[in-house]
Amino acid sequence: MRLTEAPFVSIASIRGRTRGGGNELTLAFDLRYASREKATFGQPEVGTGILPGGGGSERLPRLVGHDRALEAILSSDDYDAYLAEKWGWVTRTLPDAELDAFVEKLAARLASFDRQALAASKAQINRGSLPPQSDLLAAYGEHVGSLSWPGFQARIAGFGQRIAESGLVEIELNLGSYIGGAKP
Repeated sequence: MRLTEAPFVSIASIRGRTRGGGNELTLAFDLRYASREKATFGQPEVGTGILPGGGGSERLPRLVGHDRALEAILSSDDYDAYLAEKWGWVTRTLPDAELDAFVEKLAARLASFDRQALAASKAQINRGSLPPQSDLLAAYGEHVGSLSWPGFQARIAGFGQRIAESGLVEIELNLGSYIGGAKP
């Protein structure tokens, strides 16, 4: 909430996997730019038997729409940068070799503008497009409560077995594919 409400423009440069809490943090940034070749997005919580709690269920539907957010959150799958851009999950994708230069140029451009005008414009846009803080706080409380659900406890044990069998790196690289196999 503090990042979203800050009187400056925050810019995310995404080059890797952004899932769960990392994706929710990324969604709090004002602008999100991603490597076409290397960025992956996801909300894996439901597949493990819990609820998202860092704003994914509140911010993602406002960006991608109700049905796409349902697909992303309920499927717990990984989504590549191409689809994330097409859906509006990120502001724009760029070739990996151009990502840093683009973000640096944009940041320098914005830094040259009047800070009061930037902050006031951001506040106006936020009023019409962001979830209320009460919704974000409610979702976090629901997430914490879901950590004690029996389904999560059973699924996490099964997922631990998958990690032991396939290795943590393999699971992390292909989490969306493995998440369905986390059944006890």
